[in-house]
Amino acid sequence: METKNSLFSSAFKSGLIIGVVSIIVFIIMYVGDIKPVGIVMPLAMLAIGIAISVTVLVVLFKKYRTEIGGYISFRDAFLYCFIAFSVSVILSQFFSYMFITLVEPDYYKNVMEAQKAWMENYLAGKVTEEQLAETLDKIDVQTADMNKFSTILKNIGGSLVFFGIISLIVAAIMKKNPDLFDNNAGGTI
Repeated sequence: METKNSLFSSAFKSGLIIGVVSIIVFIIMYVGDIKPVGIVMPLAMLAIGIAISVTVLVVLFKKYRTEIGGYISFRDAFLYCFIAFSVSVILSQFFSYMFITLVEPDYYKNVMEAQKAWMENYLAGKVTEEQLAETLDKIDVQTADMNKFSTILKNIGGSLVFFGIISLIVAAIMKKNPDLFDNNAGGTI
């Protein structure tokens, strides 16, 4: 039972660290006025965010695995990763909600306005005016839904599914079982 409590507390701490790192990255992007606008920029920002989160998790996971003797089952490795990612997702989504509610209520509106301006330039001459207006109207509808608490809950759910898959992959790579036969047992045949 000691190792289960140790696993949970260590994973929880790792999740807090990953969440704080995610928040710091968000604040740096906000202060630097870096917005996820266009096609490539949102994907690049997502990839960088995932890479940072997974890297921090792997470093903290290796430290934990060493502390418990160097071996961990796939099940415990998955639990560690999933708990850590769950805590980080909840923390970062809570921060986002508080930030949007208290600090910058127009954040999503500003991002979507920048996206609309980009789309108008990108799609100019490629689609009809009606299609462009329809696309821009869809962005307005999305913007209205961004500040809702239900959207935050959907984001948490989607993130947990995504990071559950990432947890399976990381756990499969990072698990380490003791050797079946110990070659240092002594004796000769």
